[in-house]
Amino acid sequence: MKIESVKPYKGKLFEVMLEDGSKLWLHADLIAEAGLRAGVQVDDDDLAALRQKAAEHRTYEYALYLLELRAYSYRELHDKLMRAKNAQEDAVELTLAKLVRLGLLNDAQYAQQLARQYVEGKKYGLRRAAYEMKHRGLSPHDIEDALAPYDDPELISETLLELLKKKYARYLADPDDRKSAEKVTAALVRRGFTYQQIKYAFEDYQAWLEEQET
Repeated sequence: MKIESVKPYKGKLFEVMLEDGSKLWLHADLIAEAGLRAGVQVDDDDLAALRQKAAEHRTYEYALYLLELRAYSYRELHDKLMRAKNAQEDAVELTLAKLVRLGLLNDAQYAQQLARQYVEGKKYGLRRAAYEMKHRGLSPHDIEDALAPYDDPELISETLLELLKKKYARYLADPDDRKSAEKVTAALVRRGFTYQQIKYAFEDYQAWLEEQET
């Protein structure tokens, strides 16, 4: 089939018009590599190969764009790419393999990043952090490894005491107000802490209050 025209389209994309009226949108590098220009004849195999390379390039460029916005797990990015218009499974798999090979997609590193974000930043307990990480497409193994440094009773106690001092102190002004204490407990459970951890935290908080009064 003969190429009728090759025209700039958008950015580095070119519009390739074929004699049957169909069009291809190809990157400039692919145009140059294949030597495409008006009047050149391409057979069906060449067209299929061009379409496949175009799909791979389009998928890879979209993946890089997404990764510039934020990090992704392998599963997250796979699902996101597959939801794109005209997504092709083989192009997606090739893109993901290339990103892994280049170190641009790394679930272990992503898990460590999220662990810091959830535990150090948001002050979540390990249960809530693990729950959030699971929903980002990370494996139990990567989640466990990333959260291991935070599975320290002393660190957890320090985090809870800080939360009670800075976020929930106004609810704990009256030590006999059980309803307020229950509300704080429920809030901390939602953050991913255990009842036992919270119990000890209340004891630490009361001890801290008594120290302030002396």
